[in-house]
Amino acid sequence: MIDRKAGRAAPHGVPPKSVASRLLHCMLVTLGLRSDPRHAAIRASTLAMLFCIMFALLGVIRHFSTAEVLAHSPFKFDLALRAVSKGWLVSDRTIPITIVDIDDATHRAWGSPAATPREPLTRILELVAAARPAAVVTDIDLSFSVGEPGQPDAGTRRLRQFLESYAGPAPLIFPKRLEPAPAGTRALTSSPFDDVFERNSRLAWAHAAFETGSGGAVRSWRDWLEVCVDSRTAWVPSVETSLAAQLPELPIGLDRPAPPSAARRDCSGTHDSSGHEQRLLIGPRMTGDNRPARRPDVQTVSAGLVLDPQLARDDARLFGGRVVFIGATHLGAGDFWLTPSGVLPGVELLANTVRYAALQRETPGVGVRVLHRALTLALFAFFIYVDRRLRGLVALFVTTLGTLLVVAFGLAVFEDLGVLDAVEAAILLVIACKALDTVLGFIADLKSKRGHGWWQTMKAACLRENGAPHS
Repeated sequence: MIDRKAGRAAPHGVPPKSVASRLLHCMLVTLGLRSDPRHAAIRASTLAMLFCIMFALLGVIRHFSTAEVLAHSPFKFDLALRAVSKGWLVSDRTIPITIVDIDDATHRAWGSPAATPREPLTRILELVAAARPAAVVTDIDLSFSVGEPGQPDAGTRRLRQFLESYAGPAPLIFPKRLEPAPAGTRALTSSPFDDVFERNSRLAWAHAAFETGSGGAVRSWRDWLEVCVDSRTAWVPSVETSLAAQLPELPIGLDRPAPPSAARRDCSGTHDSSGHEQRLLIGPRMTGDNRPARRPDVQTVSAGLVLDPQLARDDARLFGGRVVFIGATHLGAGDFWLTPSGVLPGVELLANTVRYAALQRETPGVGVRVLHRALTLALFAFFIYVDRRLRGLVALFVTTLGTLLVVAFGLAVFEDLGVLDAVEAAILLVIACKALDTVLGFIADLKSKRGHGWWQTMKAACLRENGAPHS
């Protein structure tokens, strides 16, 4: 290669001057087909540019587990989820809910029974239903009888009568426990009330299953789960999906759901065809001593106070027009889940899937999607810049602070949950980019150490020399 200005050959490894030649040089260096003293920096910059172009054109970056073995994100997405739990998202488009809490005080007053007594549960249902709620979700396991085998107690008989005769406008939804079935499938646990639900269209079963991620923390749930019923597969909706199907009036942003189109089939084989995965958003605490001051869209009342005949309550204001959850938070319930925001009772997780349903399922317009894509690229560039310029705790602090500021601004000012998707996409871009950079760097090291036998070559490529950082 001749340097025309100087009239002599350009030194080896010096990139050419034209833009096209520079780009070609960077690509060849990245692929290890040309040497350059700054090969590590050129490779990292070229890959970052290519990933930016790819995402700008496609707007999609898929999660792949192998990348996490080779590279790590500089920012944990759980921190963004905790931003929601700290109350940064305040919106008038959330679905108002009320939780009737079977707390420790109520549980002790009932004699600390192993299962929720059916008689007080029925009285709570009667009082709540009379206040004309939008819907009632009873997060109590009804898969077994209370009383002697074959002889249900008076409370169970009263609950059965109430369910058989119920004809109110508010749908009554009961989460049903799932159990393993042969060949890796799921099955619905049978209940002594199954025949009642089949005859009364105002009653519905739903699933309350959540999915755990790394470390065993719950981060998502699915709107439909495929289960085995009578040797054939069937779709069971989540609590949120069941509500969306039955509420007389849907909030803005929420549509009527339809089950997946897969046809029913036999249960003889293992199937992995569950519905769409939804992110679990956890707002500020709703139950317990640490919950913040009451918000207009969230109210909590102890079940013991609901049953107190001497207490004057405004049930129409407490329950009317709201989705009411009845659930246990006492220690004996055993229904607690590890989440990015700490250990929470199951009824709170279910309530959050409903509370943020309209915001989470709202489909953004073209302009908003373009802004989300631009935000993703800006965050990706920010992550890469911090990773290149800063080290250790300083890099972690700057990355976390900058990202939380973006999340807080998007949630508090624009009420836009898409900012969380932008953060997640930027993190996946960083992981994929760093993983590919690591692989190409390792291949380049192998090529540079060739000629000494395969064992010596692998050893030289895997070990640092004199404590020097890996290229």
